[in-house]
Order: sequence, then C-alpha cells, then structure tokens
Amino acid sequence: MIAVKMLEPRTGLTPVGRRRASIAMGLALAIALKRVGRFDAEVWAWRGVPDVAHISGRKVDVELGRRVDVGVIDSIAEEFRRGKWDGVTVELSGELGEARLGVDIDIYASEYVPLRAGITKEGIDVLAEPRGHVGDVVIESFYELFDVEHKEMRAVIEELFAEMRHVAVGTRLLWRLAARIYMMRDYSFTPEDAAPLWYRPWIKQMTRDLYKLAPPEQREFVGLRGMRRVVGNTAPELLKYLVWYYDVELYEDALQLIPLSARVHRDAVTGLKNVLTQAMKTAAGARVQKIIGEKGRLDWEEYVKALEEELRQRFRAPP
Repeated sequence: MIAVKMLEPRTGLTPVGRRRASIAMGLALAIALKRVGRFDAEVWAWRGVPDVAHISGRKVDVELGRRVDVGVIDSIAEEFRRGKWDGVTVELSGELGEARLGVDIDIYASEYVPLRAGITKEGIDVLAEPRGHVGDVVIESFYELFDVEHKEMRAVIEELFAEMRHVAVGTRLLWRLAARIYMMRDYSFTPEDAAPLWYRPWIKQMTRDLYKLAPPEQREFVGLRGMRRVVGNTAPELLKYLVWYYDVELYEDALQLIPLSARVHRDAVTGLKNVLTQAMKTAAGARVQKIIGEKGRLDWEEYVKALEEELRQRFRAPP
C-alpha cells in the first residue's frame, strides 16, 4: 500500500483545498504508474466503501493523460463538495516490469472516510493497493513489490515526486500540501511496516516516528515536545545518518526519502531504535550524574540537552 495524508487545516489548507489536493495526489500516483508501466485505467465513484464501486457506484468518464488535469480535479472536487460521493477509485490493470498487477487508488472525500469504513486506524486521504504476481510470487503490497521490481518501483516514486513538483492546486504546488507519504507492508503504520517516502514539515513528522521507537520510560520523560527539540537541533547529523539507508533530498522543510530496499528500511528502523535506546540510557546515566554533581539538581531542560548531545555524537558515527 501507499498511504498519503495531506496537511492539516490549521496549516492554512481549507477543506476544499484539501479535497482538491487529495484528488491531485491520487491522479498523480496513477499517472506515475502509467508512465513507468503499461496500464489501462478506469475511474469509479462510490458511497460508503470502495468495495461497492462496481455494485452501487458509477463509472466516471475521465481520461488520464500524461499530466494531472486541473479540469478533472475540479469536476471530482465539485461532486465531493455536494456530498454525492465519499470517494473515487482509479482502477489500473496491466504490467509493471515483470509484475502483472491490478492497482486500486482510493481517493477519499475526507480523511475520516477510511476510518468510518474500518479500512485504516489513522485518517488518510489517498490509499493505493496493488494485487497481482511476479511469476509465482504473489504481490499484495508496494512494500513487497519494491524489492521484487526495485528499478520500476523506484521509477514510479521518482515520477510521483516529479509530478508533485509540477502540479499546482490553487496557488500552491502539490509538494507543499502533502504531509506524509508511506509505503506500507500492510495496513499498519508501525515504523517497521511503513517506509517513509515524504515528510512535511519533516522535523514534526520525523519526531512522531522516532518517538514511537524510543524506550517508553525515557520518552515519557522527554515528551513529544522535547523529542521535537532534539530532532530539530540534531537535524544535520540525523540527515547524514539517514543517507546510509535512503536516498535523501531536502526541499525547504520537506524531506524526500527513497529506501535503498525494504530490507534496508527495516535495518534503518532497527538502527534508529538502538541509537535512541543507547543515547537515552547514557543521558539518563553518566551524563545525568555529571550534571547533578556540578549543579546539584536535574531538570527537564538539562536532560533534553544531554540527550541531544548524545544523539548528535551517535548520528555522526556510521551504523
């Protein structure tokens, strides 16, 4: 699966703008797959859940070209606004490299549609699911396909990023509107099963994932606010560390990641978990004792600074 979450309303993206951005993102992913592979496409509109598209939904007369069409975005967004549809599904069938695939790209009218339908436990705006095979190997996720057809899947992701830099939704380019894009092994957002492809703003999004990896006792003392400060202050070292596992590009406050492989992504998660665990143990041990010995006390600020310095040193070392 590939899951996309757009920016929150408090970032200045209105509900209408968010729907338009979600539609643009779903279409961009479909076009990226068509550019790299050989796919035929149909678009279906539905209410309730996407599984009923062929039963009670209706086919939409949309042609996918080489670029995202603003007119198509507008027409789908208008139907969403009027409450006629809960979502549209772009159905692709064809080949990607040696893989014979069907791909359903669900574009939701709001992030709450997949929650209400029991599809995911976290609100998302777009969800793409493949099904098919490469020879005798059954494919049920892009996460698996990334290793089996690495060259083609890498090209798809690169084409998606290229389209995000090209397509404008209103006055803002699409890449400025996407908060998180994950390539997932199943429907889980656990770090091991969800390889990040895109974060914006990346400090905030990276903080969420690293907080999940940290030992529970220590992370509760640091808190999400403290972790965000640590990630922000060690950002140069963290980015250099990530290069061991991903192709990394930074666009202002957006971070683009392409894992070297699904296995390497899992190695990255293990490595980051170990780094956080060791850094927090050291910060809570020898460094804390030194601070107490010098100042006679320890407060939250001092501990966060100690953790920051410990992580900075560990990120500088090769994994």
